Order: sequence, then C-alpha cells, then structure tokens
Amino acid sequence: MNKCEITCMDVSGLSDPAIFDAWLDRMPERRRQKVLSFRFEEGRRLSLGAGLLLYLALEKRGMDPGRALIRENEFGQPYLPGQPDFHFSLSHSGRWALCAVCGRPVGCDVEQEGRGREGIPKRFFHPEERALLAREADAAAWQRSFVRIWTRKESYLKAIGKGLSEPMNSFSALSPAPGVWYGEPEEAPKEGCGFACCVIGGDRPEFEWKWLKDVPEG
Repeated sequence: MNKCEITCMDVSGLSDPAIFDAWLDRMPERRRQKVLSFRFEEGRRLSLGAGLLLYLALEKRGMDPGRALIRENEFGQPYLPGQPDFHFSLSHSGRWALCAVCGRPVGCDVEQEGRGREGIPKRFFHPEERALLAREADAAAWQRSFVRIWTRKESYLKAIGKGLSEPMNSFSALSPAPGVWYGEPEEAPKEGCGFACCVIGGDRPEFEWKWLKDVPEG
C-alpha cells in the first residue's frame, strides 16, 4: 500500500489503574514484561501505550494481537515474521506514544524539545545539519530545528533496521537519498514535542497522522 499510518496517543489516560491493568492484561507476554521492566510509572505508561497502539494496528488488519510473535533483528529492531507487507515502528516520549504502519520499511520517532545540547551536533550531526543549526537566530528556534533533525535521523535508522549501528553523522536528514521519504504532521498538539516518520523505497507515500487524546477502553 502507498499509505503510511501513524497513530499518536496521549498516554495520560493510562494513569488510571483500572485502564492500565485492563490493557496490560491484553498484552502479549513479551510486551507485558517490557512494560513492567520500567522502574517508574511514566515509563510503564509510555511502553504500554506503544504496545496498545500496535495491538490495535494488528487487530485492524485481522491479526490476533495476543498471538503475534514480535521478534527483533540483530540490531534490536522489532518485526513480525511471516508478514512481508506489514512493517511497523514504535516510539514514545513525554506524554505521547506512536505506532507507524506501512507496507514498506518504516520508522517513527517523537522527542521532547529542550533536550538538545551544543555538543550533540558536533558528534552526531552531518555538516549540512550543523550549518542549519548555526544559522538559527535564537535558542527556541535552535531547539525546534534540533528536534526536527533528530527525529528524522532516528526514524530513518529505524526504517533501515540498523538502529544506532549506523553512524548518525554519515547522512543528512535534510537532503534524503532517493527512495527515502520523510513525513511530519502539518498540525500537531503544541506539547513541546517533535514528530517524524520515514519510509524506505518506492514512490512518496501518503502520510496519514491520527491523534488519540483518550485511551480506548481495555
């Protein structure tokens, strides 16, 4: 399919113990253990939120989410064996969990603004990206551009399935190679976060962003 669906959900509703427990009980054992491995409640809500969105995506496509055997490649990137036309990516930060689904390799990322530091671009950004940051007029603009670049780079690394094994400064997210497509929401909640999605191969896909402000009942 030539569409990439990215569902973004505010996980605040999972602070309700009844809703949290109801969804945790529906998760496959692998996701359940991952959720419980987080020390703090915020991390648990975000991890469960990402798992919840994947659960809904699988259910929508006629698959049994409880029996989906998600695996990870050698770089830690998740995939669903035996489903060559179902590619997905998960991310979470702040109050948001994301799930991107596409018929081609896909990656997504969400990051909070304000976490960028001067030393990070020197180590991880391409010269073209560093030049853009150097032209920003003030700190707020610098942070927005930093997050835009960072989320694009993270989504690309997820899409190619290599994670951080690929040097981040080896490519520019501002000048993508042929067949590398980036999508960002035209309108997003002003929560101080940046969102990006990357699809690999074929023609430019249609990026469809969906926003869930409430957690579905478990």
